[in-house]
Parts: sequence; C-alpha cells; structure tokens
Amino acid sequence: VLFRSFKFTFQLFVRAITTLFHPIILYLDDLHWADRLSLQLISALVTDMETNNFLFIGSYRDNEICDSHLLTGYLDELERRDINITDINISCISKENVNALVSDTLSMPQHMTKSFSDIVCKKTGGNPLFVTQFLQSLWDEGLLVFSLEDNAWKWDADASDAKEIFDDVGVLMANKIRQLPIGCQYAIKLLACVGSKCNETILQLFMREEEGLHDEQVGKKRKISDTSDDLFSMLNFAVDEGILQKDLENYMFAHDQIQLAAYSLIPENERGPMHKLIGNLILTSASDNEENDVLFLVVNQLNRGIAFIHEEEKIELAMLNLRAGE
Repeated sequence: VLFRSFKFTFQLFVRAITTLFHPIILYLDDLHWADRLSLQLISALVTDMETNNFLFIGSYRDNEICDSHLLTGYLDELERRDINITDINISCISKENVNALVSDTLSMPQHMTKSFSDIVCKKTGGNPLFVTQFLQSLWDEGLLVFSLEDNAWKWDADASDAKEIFDDVGVLMANKIRQLPIGCQYAIKLLACVGSKCNETILQLFMREEEGLHDEQVGKKRKISDTSDDLFSMLNFAVDEGILQKDLENYMFAHDQIQLAAYSLIPENERGPMHKLIGNLILTSASDNEENDVLFLVVNQLNRGIAFIHEEEKIELAMLNLRAGE
C-alpha cells in the first residue's frame, strides 16, 4: 500500500514539473542491477498517459542479462503495451575513435599516433576503459615516455605489441590495485565495502577504529589527525592513479568494474565482519538528527554481515529493517 501511494505521488510530481518549455530527461545507469520495485516505478512513469514532455533513458550491460532476467521481463511487457522503445547498442569504439582518444590523451596529431593507436586497438579491442588503462600500464612500465628533447611522447612499439593484456576488466583492475602500496589497497578495499561512493566522515570512522585496535595491541598512541592524514593521502594517491575520483567530500570509484575488482580482493571470510563493523560504527556515531539519513546504508551493511551478528542483536537489526521499509 505504501509503495502504491509513493508511486502515484511520484507520477503526480513528474506530471507537475514537465511542461512543453521545461521537458524532463531522466537517465539511470546500470539497470541490470535494478530491483523489482525500482523497475515497477520506472514502468509506472513511462506508461503514464497523462505525463508529457518526459523522456526516460536507461543503460545496461546486455551481457549481464538473459531471457529470465528481471529487466528482460519488464522490457518485454513495455513492448507488449506498445510503449515506444528505441534500442541503441553501444559497442566498442572503432580504430578511428581509438586513434582520436590516444591522440587527445597524448596531445599529439592523429597522423602521428596512427600506428601506435592501431596497436592499442588490437590489444584492447576498442574498449575505452581498456584503452586508458593500457596506456597507463605502458607508462608505468616505461614503454610510453615523454621526451623532453623532442617535446613529444615516445613509445616502444614492439614491447607494447607483445605486452599481455587481460580480456576481463575485473582481472585487469584487480592486478592494477595489487600493484599499489599496501595502505592504498586497504583504503580502496574499505571504500569497496561501503559502496561505489563514500564521504570522508564515514571513512575516518572506520580508520580510527582500525588504528585504535592496532595501537592498543602494540602499545602505541597517535593523534587521530595522523590516521586521517594517512588515509586521505592513500585515497588521493588512488585518485592520481585513476582508480578513484573525488567530488567535494566524497570519494567514488572511477568505474563500477573497479569497485567489483577491489571487493574481490577482500577474502570472503573477512567481508562479513567488515560490513558489520562499518554498519555499527556509522549507527553508533550518528546523532539522532543524522540517523535517518544513514539508515539505509547502516541496514545494508549490517544485512551483509548478518552471519556474524549475535542472536540478541538480530532483533535490533530487524527493527532497523522495519524502519527502513517504512
């Protein structure tokens, strides 16, 4: 009943804000991860005959869905209802576009990067993420260098052509993360546990707890500011490496595949306790006014660590889930 009321209210809201002179375009990424209620809400919007001047754009990975996938069923249902759907298949970019990307990255004319970009295209299959990471790996290994004498980039064509590259983004990114400093790897894995994006305050909470436990064991004392400085220097290093991006006080993964790769590096037996610790830290540190703002994050973390939650704590978790559902 609550969801039906919310769905109708949202329809009324969209009807009210869309006009001929102020059309609305709603874009949602990663629809292959959408749950049933989210898809029902989207369906209600695009099938509402009283909503005009509204365009919905959704993107998903076709290799992530099959005939029995939830999204497939909703798309089929929309077609049966004669909803106008335009499918645009976004494939890997062409050789010409790879050359344009390489040319722009190296700030060199396209005719000078043509032979090199052909190698890059062959090794990456035209996957834009692969292209940027492949160029980064060539630079890391000294196969792509900037010549001060010639004031231009130089590359080792034979070594670049012989370089191994993985055909899976996750494997590629996991290997890249493994090459980072240990502290940086830890900060990235912590962020992967929280989600695709996290603010500095939450990251500080966890690092203070971890450092406190460590210092208690070895009999050390240090300033909280030292811990924070260490954390953010590692996160900023990951930003410089293209793993993360920073927006004001938020750190986020540059690509969702990078988050998945980072999460895969956490041993399975450590994931549950880490989720539980993150959830409890956020819950206990939030003020009464802040609790509702972080409730969904807390519940998500504690649910993912439920195997490590004691029986007496599960009643409290059930109440938190009830509050989140309301």
